[in-house]
Amino acid sequence: MSLTQKALHAFKWSVLGEVASRAIGPLVFLVMARLLVPADFGVVAAATVIISFSQVFSDAGLAKALIQRQDRTADSANVVFWINLGIGVLVVAILQLAAPLIASFFHDQRIAPVVRVLSLQILLAAFSSVHTALLQKGLSFKQLFWVRLVTTGAPGLASIPLAMNGVGYWALVAGGLFGQVVQSIVLWNRSPWRPHWGLDRMLAKELVAFGKWAMLSGLLGWFYGWMDAIVVGHYLGPHDMGLYRTGNTFVTMIFGIIFSPLLPVLYSLFSRVQEDLPRIKNVALTVMHASALLSLPIGFGIFLVKDELALVIFGDNWVGVGLVIGFLAITHSVGWLVGSSGEVFRAVGKPYLETLVMVSTIALYFIGYIIAIQHGLLAFLAARLLLVCISILPHMVLLNKTIGLTFRGFISVARVPLLAVLTGYGILAGGWVIIGEVKYGDYLILVFFALSYAVAVMLFDRRFIGRIIALRKVS
Repeated sequence: MSLTQKALHAFKWSVLGEVASRAIGPLVFLVMARLLVPADFGVVAAATVIISFSQVFSDAGLAKALIQRQDRTADSANVVFWINLGIGVLVVAILQLAAPLIASFFHDQRIAPVVRVLSLQILLAAFSSVHTALLQKGLSFKQLFWVRLVTTGAPGLASIPLAMNGVGYWALVAGGLFGQVVQSIVLWNRSPWRPHWGLDRMLAKELVAFGKWAMLSGLLGWFYGWMDAIVVGHYLGPHDMGLYRTGNTFVTMIFGIIFSPLLPVLYSLFSRVQEDLPRIKNVALTVMHASALLSLPIGFGIFLVKDELALVIFGDNWVGVGLVIGFLAITHSVGWLVGSSGEVFRAVGKPYLETLVMVSTIALYFIGYIIAIQHGLLAFLAARLLLVCISILPHMVLLNKTIGLTFRGFISVARVPLLAVLTGYGILAGGWVIIGEVKYGDYLILVFFALSYAVAVMLFDRRFIGRIIALRKVS
């Protein structure tokens, strides 16, 4: 197959893997939300903050370096395996000692034993990270599909029975650990690569030189991904942290079904054509355009029915989660407009650019979070949406310098989807009173908005839709 055909084939299996995991995972998640209370999710979320932080260091960005490197693959994989495993052992030892301090920060001593148990996930992840990277590098997303299919349901096999027997947050802990064990076993079974004793020091220096930037980006990404939850947990407690993190997880699952499969395929594809910048630019613009067409109506549509959606899915114990879901849906929809920029920077051998983007805004995020949380959860949610909108600007500046993607080009692909969303809201406002009074009016509002948006897109963006349909027929 040609490179384009391989990429489309890989994307198909990546989508199938994401859909499979997102179909099974939410079922487990929703069952657990019905069986547990927000505080249970808050305790585990507080521990997971630290585990995810530690995993940034245990990988040291070397998996990305392995995918990007186009020579000496076997030797590079061996270097990455032993470095990751060694760092993983060190990190687990540190977490065992630091667990009481972590619990004190979140004002809940239940968190300490959870941190100690979940730290074992770091070793398991290090044990199989090379196998995942090699499958991605070879665009073997069909193999990864079967890995994800088998391992996605594993946490539920452990967590749901335990939750039904009243063990509370330990059910979530057991599910996460069991899922990681199953994933490691399946990856070793599906990938033929095996490590051997020995370490090429010169090669290790080269990989670390690239990986340090990916690691720093991962560290900053952790701050962006968890800083909000940390602030909520520290100032408002485990209950509100559970509401916030669970609502965020729910929204992330919705957007992840559509967008997450694209990122590993784009990174592998861009890495292979890293010298052809015009080609990367055209693909990036197409991805941004398609992302805008999908993400914006999803975000604004969820906001329309946030309270009804929360009541149906989470039940009466989760009062307040609807507000979180609504605001975060719009926030995610905006953020995904530049969601592939990091893959571009890493693929062209400039992973430090993503780091620069994050460094340029991280202080603004932290200050905004601290100020907003003093006024409650609603102010915090509004502040996060505003900060995400502002953070698009540095992404565009560096994309322009790297591949020549101008801000005007970005506006041109985002303008029509945003106009269509506003048109849908405008039409909806005219019939809101009538629709809202009829039976199932809340759900008819969402349908009416979707139809209005679809009509607007076909009127304003017919040419791009035709290009996408033609591309699909060719593939």
